[in-house]
Parts: sequence; C-alpha cells; structure tokens
Amino acid sequence: MNPSTAISPDLMLAADHYNRYPGELVTLYLHFVAPSQPAVTLQVAMPRVMQAEIYRLPPEIPSTLPSVIEHDQDIIILIPLDGHFSAGKTYDLEIGARLNTFYADQHLQVETRLVTDDAALLDSAALRLTVFGKGKYLQYLPEIYEGDDFTSRFLMLFESFWKPLSQQTDQIDHYFDPDLTPPIFVPWLASWIGMPVDASLPLERVRTLLKNALMLFQCRGTLLALKTYLEIYTAGQVRIVERRATNLVIGKAATLGMNVALGKNNRPNSLSITVAVSHTELNRTKYSAETYRRKISELVRTLVPAHVHYDVKCEFSTEQP
Repeated sequence: MNPSTAISPDLMLAADHYNRYPGELVTLYLHFVAPSQPAVTLQVAMPRVMQAEIYRLPPEIPSTLPSVIEHDQDIIILIPLDGHFSAGKTYDLEIGARLNTFYADQHLQVETRLVTDDAALLDSAALRLTVFGKGKYLQYLPEIYEGDDFTSRFLMLFESFWKPLSQQTDQIDHYFDPDLTPPIFVPWLASWIGMPVDASLPLERVRTLLKNALMLFQCRGTLLALKTYLEIYTAGQVRIVERRATNLVIGKAATLGMNVALGKNNRPNSLSITVAVSHTELNRTKYSAETYRRKISELVRTLVPAHVHYDVKCEFSTEQP
C-alpha cells in the first residue's frame, strides 16, 4: 500500500489498489482521530467519474450519515462528526468507489479533509489513482488489435483475475531476501541452507543470521564465526579466550616419548566463552540463568570442532550490553 500525503498522522488516506481499469472497484481506507473542536465534518472529494457504492462505518455510526454533494468537477462525501464520534478516539472507515471512466489513461486525485463549519481546515490527506484505458496484454497481440475496444476490455478481465499472481511473480525475488521475505517463509528459507531455526528466537535475529549465513558457513569452526553467531543469537557481547594445545603436535617432527602426554595430563585445545546479555533476554525466554547458560553451551557444541574443550559463562545485567 503506498503512503498517503498527510499534514499530520491524525488523518490518513490509502487505497487497496492504486492502478485500476475502467469499471473496477477501488476501496478507500480512512484513518483519523476525531478532533475536539465542535462542528467538524469529514469530507472526501473525488472526481465525478468515481461513484461511491459502499460505506463501511463503525457499528455505532448510522449507515445513513454520509451525504453526497457536487462541486465543480468533483463529488464530495460529507460525514458530520458531531453527535456520533467521540473526541480523541481513533476511527477507521472504508468507502468503495466504482471507476466509471472512459478508456484512456487517467490520473485521479482523491482528497479527504477535516473542516469546521467556518471553513477552517484542520487536517488533510490525498492520494492519486491511475486508471489504465487499455489492457496491458494487448502488447502481446498483433498490432491490428491495438484499436479494438472489445478485445482490450476482454483482456482486462483476465488481467484483473491474474493480477495477484502476476504481482507475486514480479516480486518473487523478495521471497529469497532475508530482509523482505514474509515471516512464514523465514524457516523455509533457512532450510534451503541447512540452518536450524530456534522457534523462540525473535524474527529479526533469524533474519540477521540468514544474512550472515555465507560468512558463518565459510568460517565455521573459527573464533570469528563463533563470536558472530553468538552475538546475533543473544543480542549481547561475547568474549572468547582460546588456549591451544602445545604438548601434542601432529606433523613430521612429531614423536612419542616421556615428554608427550596422551592421558590426563594432556591439555587440549580449549575455549573460555563469556556471554554478556541483558536481564530482558531472560524475561523474553522465561529461562532461569542456569537454563539459559546450558542452552548457549549446547549451541556452542554445534559450532566448535569436536576435539575442542570449552566452558560457557553468562553474565546478566540490568542494562543493555
């Protein structure tokens, strides 16, 4: 939905479709806060080629309240706010209008206003509708059909039916973008690259993990990948201290002897991991501090090489890290 042009957020106007064909119905959505001034009228001005057919008002508002007047080349729908609308309360209205235009490309301006009885303008918003006079599918037919009005209108029927599918096809690349794909597709997109999705993780963090998936897989098993993954996963700060094994090195010079320990005296490769997060993270997960630490420890196990020993410590603060 395209944004409307408004003086303030107290009055907003939008439409379900901004590109239509002659004869089609367009739904206008009005959102406003009832002003405290007395004797205020909500006006909706539209060209005469638009005919209001449907009014969807709040249940407490009489359906007979709107009235229509003609002014120059416009029709104006009037909805008086006194007596039915409570000051300071937010309302949403819908108006269904039929486009009775001729078969030529046109741009129609629709404007809504909050006006007092002495003609003082309190707020306004506007939008523009584009009406296409010819079916777009004509470009795929021989030129002889370009001026055939019946064929154009006949093709418009199919365009209207298939428009939702066409829009999905035109925007299919958005489904593969971690930032733009709908929430329901995020786990599906993660499954394409074999990245497990924790159902308790906020959606934005999952999207960030997907955006960094290439680096995380390329650097898997390194300190960089481990630190990046944990900081995205926890929305905290991560410190890692690495200790490398020194008494057993595999290579041409490797020897076994009294100075090499394979048993309990051997010091393996190890990591000390400290995760600093806010207490709000515990409130979000509803975990105890120890349960959260164990969960992070289990996650680390999937991210480090099998021979690496590690310990995890979680620090919780009342402030964001």
